[in-house]
Amino acid sequence: MCKILPLFVLAVVAACCHGLPVEPEREPIAILSSEINKKANGGYDTQYSGADGTSRKEQADLVDEGTDEEALEVKGSYKYINDLGEEVEVFYTAGKNGFVPYGTSINPEITAVAQAAKDLPKQVKVEKA
Repeated sequence: MCKILPLFVLAVVAACCHGLPVEPEREPIAILSSEINKKANGGYDTQYSGADGTSRKEQADLVDEGTDEEALEVKGSYKYINDLGEEVEVFYTAGKNGFVPYGTSINPEITAVAQAAKDLPKQVKVEKA
């Protein structure tokens, strides 16, 4: 019985794996342009575009440099072609208070909530004695 159980389990695993869908191999997408510029203070600019219509642009700037509030503030966008063949472009900002996406493909309520949350005052940590 002990010798048959491992063989049975192996047969079940093999049968299950045989039935898994296999995704066809995708052809690589050519990168048409790609650039990264790093700044001495930690900020950067970056962009790329692909032959399939995808692209991304982003800029990060250091704010409140040299203070406890020092952070990168990021502004950017990305673009792609969806399954319906439509171009989708999303814009965003991101920083110490959060990520805020906006664009025609983003539900306006999501953008409004993210914007409101970004503008909330920061919580102050209270140290226990």
